Amino acid sequence: MSLKPDGSIFFKPTLGPRKLIKVKQKQMYRKTVLENGVRVVTEKMPGVRSLTIGVLVEAGSADETAELNGVAHCIEHMLFKGTTQRDATSLARLIDLAGGQLGAFTARDYTCLYATVLDDYRTFALEIFGDILLHSLFDNESLQREKAAILQELEAGEETPAKLTQEILKQAVWQGYSLGQNIYGQRESVLRLSQADLRQFYQQYYRGEGLIVAAAGNLDHDDFAAQVYDALWALPSANVQPTEKERKAPAFQAGVALRQRNSAQVYFALGAPALPYTDPERYSLFVLNAILGAGMSSRLYQGVRDQKGWVFDIASSYHPYRQAGLLVVEGFTTPENLLPVLETVVGQLINLLSEPVNEEELWRAKEYLRGEILISAETSSSRMSQLATQELYFGRFLPLEELVEGVRQVQAEDILALAANMFQPDQLALAAIGPFKAAEQTALQQQLEELLGIQASAINLTPIPREEKGV
Repeated sequence: MSLKPDGSIFFKPTLGPRKLIKVKQKQMYRKTVLENGVRVVTEKMPGVRSLTIGVLVEAGSADETAELNGVAHCIEHMLFKGTTQRDATSLARLIDLAGGQLGAFTARDYTCLYATVLDDYRTFALEIFGDILLHSLFDNESLQREKAAILQELEAGEETPAKLTQEILKQAVWQGYSLGQNIYGQRESVLRLSQADLRQFYQQYYRGEGLIVAAAGNLDHDDFAAQVYDALWALPSANVQPTEKERKAPAFQAGVALRQRNSAQVYFALGAPALPYTDPERYSLFVLNAILGAGMSSRLYQGVRDQKGWVFDIASSYHPYRQAGLLVVEGFTTPENLLPVLETVVGQLINLLSEPVNEEELWRAKEYLRGEILISAETSSSRMSQLATQELYFGRFLPLEELVEGVRQVQAEDILALAANMFQPDQLALAAIGPFKAAEQTALQQQLEELLGIQASAINLTPIPREEKGV
């Protein structure tokens, strides 16, 4: 697979007139690489007046040490708290002037700044991005305020059990690895973050080769690339390409983690190891997930929700990252129904690795995914997101036709082989939060371990809040 898509444009700014090297383009997708390494990818969408711009930085919580856990998210906050050109109030007013559609979030593999504006506000949005990326102050007074705000985010996450179980699961299965770290940090690590810590991380990762500027909507690519250059030309290039960064691939750790909470329901997240983002077999996993629990006609929804009435909702989802992936089955139920629900879930996993999927079910899953792919591409925000992440993970543009064809090619035997590799007794993990009685918790844990065919190891759990969202 080529990492340089056909249709790339290399833009070499000079002190004189800007020069573009033009080559044949595919569809409405265009790419430019600035002299300092910033990649600019765009897709023109005829008939719209809006434009969504995203600046993706190849640095997230998976790049942090344990001591600096939370630094990427803290930098994301601080980018909006004042520059040498504008104070925080001025930035807030400018953001509101753009319609309030400007923000950011931190993920495990990256940090993203984004803006959705009318096409005539394009220069305005890029100028703001350039200011905060090049001139942010990271002053100590603002840092202390933002650290206090982040601690409130941590506490708020404790009050969202449905999301908390998922995050506890990720921390447990990847314990000791950066991928399993809390995106928001630990309370202790956040409190000790200093200006020097932020600036060192910023200087290491906020470099030209580490930035992708993606845009979709009403635009002219050449004009847009020139404006990105005007905004970010002073961003230094890196000594090492971001793609050369080495991250230790995490080993999956099976186990059962129970947390007591006074609630009427038990919230659970069952995880199995899955493929990383770019694995060639990912299309088989998309189809497997659709069959298992990605819609109202899925096996889990029909078997646990509609036929038994044991849950209000249940679903499965695929969480891919650069280093690894995770298939998660999550939902909530009453304490007395926890074991029956999980028995049914495990039974469905066993069925996937023991019996081929029938043709009708396979066809329905493919049609579900085809609709999801095509419908999600109808807004500028979703197209921008796809452009940015495809450039990050694949280094090229993946046309919609390629995505649909990848799904179409999946066969029943592909799903059978994939399930046989994923759903092994020593490769399942469970996180659950609920009104577990202390006197009964040990017995319940043993029952769950026997059900999943695993023996739980000691897991040092740390509360983790909402999924990958920032300011």
